Amino acid sequence: MTGTFSGPPTREHLLAVRKRILSVTHGKKLLERKRDALVRAMDEERRLFREAEREFRERTKKITFLYTVVRMFEGEGALHFLSAGNPPLSVDVKKKSIMGCRYAGFFPEEGQLSRLSWKLPFDPAVTSLSLEDLLKAMEESEKIMWRYINLKAKVGAIERELAKTTLRINTLEHIFLPSLKGESRRIEDLLSERERQEKYVAKRAGKKENRAFHRESGKHTGHSL
Repeated sequence: MTGTFSGPPTREHLLAVRKRILSVTHGKKLLERKRDALVRAMDEERRLFREAEREFRERTKKITFLYTVVRMFEGEGALHFLSAGNPPLSVDVKKKSIMGCRYAGFFPEEGQLSRLSWKLPFDPAVTSLSLEDLLKAMEESEKIMWRYINLKAKVGAIERELAKTTLRINTLEHIFLPSLKGESRRIEDLLSERERQEKYVAKRAGKKENRAFHRESGKHTGHSL
């Protein structure tokens, strides 16, 4: 898409290059609008992600502390008991889009949450307070965990789309447009030079015709005398 044509340039070539310049300029403006919208969206999503990340890290610290307490005072058996007969959680992946930016959303499959360890009924008589605190902390962290995961995926997708959009804008601005404008100037210069040559040739031809006309006129005048 450099706008270079084979053969001698013509007015049609010049018009085609100018149309390409207008088209590329319009495309660049659209990409700039998309970039600005992505920047605004990314700023907002990053703010939400920072909030979710802060809360997520606080809750995971609490879970880690309670997990350590249960492991120290009740042993590995209590922790294995929580996961006994509980298969891995199945996750549903949903494709989403924002301003042409595609990203994945992650959610637990239908009916999967009801069999998680912290949602199973445990007899208070056979569970310790630390184990109950661990189960409660895990249940309270469930919502923020999914929010953190999905915001992280969304922010990453927007950042990648913003990088691609910025690269396209820079390519149009620094490669295609200068090339097309240079080609337009080249064709204009060649056409101008051709017009000057044609005018020069026409002028010389006119002079020759005038001299020939005067010679013929002189001959006719001599004969008549």
